[in-house]
Amino acid sequence: MDVGGIGQNNSIEYLVQQYMLYESGPKNDLLDRQDDLRERKSVLSDLDSKLSALQSKAERLSDPITDYFASRTSSVSDSDILTADASSTASLGNHAITIERLAISDTRVSQQYTDTDTSFSGFVADQTFSLNIAHPIDGDEFNRVDISMTVSAADLALDNDEALYQIADAINSAMYTAVTDETIGSEEQVRASVVTEESGKSRIVLRSESSGYTHRIEFTDSADGLLSALGVSDNVASAGTAGGYITEVGTSATTSMLNSKFNIDGLDFYRDSNNVTDALTGVTLKLLDTTATTQTITVVADTEGVKEEVNGFIDAYNEAMTYLRDTTQIDPDTYKRGVLSDDVTYRGIVYDLRNYTMNQVTSVSNSDYSHLYTIGIEADSEGQLSITDADKFRTAIETNSNYVAELFNASDGLATQLNTYLDNHVKTGGSIDSSKNNIEDQLTSLTDRISLMDDILYRREDQLRQQFTTLQEMMYKLQSQQSFMGSFLR
Repeated sequence: MDVGGIGQNNSIEYLVQQYMLYESGPKNDLLDRQDDLRERKSVLSDLDSKLSALQSKAERLSDPITDYFASRTSSVSDSDILTADASSTASLGNHAITIERLAISDTRVSQQYTDTDTSFSGFVADQTFSLNIAHPIDGDEFNRVDISMTVSAADLALDNDEALYQIADAINSAMYTAVTDETIGSEEQVRASVVTEESGKSRIVLRSESSGYTHRIEFTDSADGLLSALGVSDNVASAGTAGGYITEVGTSATTSMLNSKFNIDGLDFYRDSNNVTDALTGVTLKLLDTTATTQTITVVADTEGVKEEVNGFIDAYNEAMTYLRDTTQIDPDTYKRGVLSDDVTYRGIVYDLRNYTMNQVTSVSNSDYSHLYTIGIEADSEGQLSITDADKFRTAIETNSNYVAELFNASDGLATQLNTYLDNHVKTGGSIDSSKNNIEDQLTSLTDRISLMDDILYRREDQLRQQFTTLQEMMYKLQSQQSFMGSFLR
């Protein structure tokens, strides 16, 4: 029997859930509001990322120290002879170079010994000697230090082959210690080795780790003249089985054959290294081979490099603008509102950014280059920037890169102004940070309200369950009474 519809679906739970669906409406509204706020916070985080990326590019192009618009590129007539790498400080132009010799390391050799002989057995006492090597320091580029080492008499009494190895080991160990305790740098040490030119014949070879006259090896002999006996310190060229130097050390940078020698534009240069950074301002040369034939070094404006820098800025700008339009405006086709469309602060960024790109830069040194369009950069109908006239851009760079630079890094240049403007939005405590903190406060309040409402709904659900149970029990009693009364009426 169905009494008043209570028996429908034969379930108190069904009735409770139906009522709770209705009474949960306010809570669901709060949950929807919570989802909206979380989406808004996520959008703000993404916007912060995109505007920060744009600010980073603007900060780079407005850097007062590094002029990215003065980028240079260099080339040489024969890259097998030398290479050249130009920085932004290099002057444009051509240079003629010939290379007479390359820098090499100072190498000294002992005389040649028969391995099985005992040529050093006459040294009955331990022998201490030192090598004097270069260790330039601030304020003294010619500073040198002495590295001492000792070879025991017992080691010198061995066969020549063993004795030479003991001498080389003493030198290498002393150098290792000097590097470890930072007396010298690893590139300043002298390495010793034993070589065998023919079976049964050996000699010691000392070689400076770095090239050039500065890194020449000088000697202080032991009391009994071990180095002199070896012939390794002899100031003569090694020939045959005799010891001495392999390359003439000379007495100065200009007389030493250890230094490279080259001629640029009619002037002679001598350097310790084949990597030369101070011959041409802003140009690093790497000498690879000698040549009497004049080679050409050409330094020109790196238009492609500058273009890459500017396009990096443009890409960051366009990405930020696209995201701002999508999140702050109403889609004209679907009429869907962007998440930030109700916030005048973020809608205003779109117009501000666009105005900055169209404004005249008044502090430029050449008024012919005072707008972006004067160097070939323009915006389309959507506000997206691009280099629309590559020839105009290239001409500006090649004529004077400063014309392009000032449009970005002058006191009222685009990059300078954007860097300051965007900082107000992306910095800690800026507009985006404040908006996200405000949202977080709202989310915390909503969480508290939802928690309170959960408690209320929980109690209400229990109350409804009890009420419906009582009502059902009453209906069962009424049904029983009706059945009992009906039995008397039959």
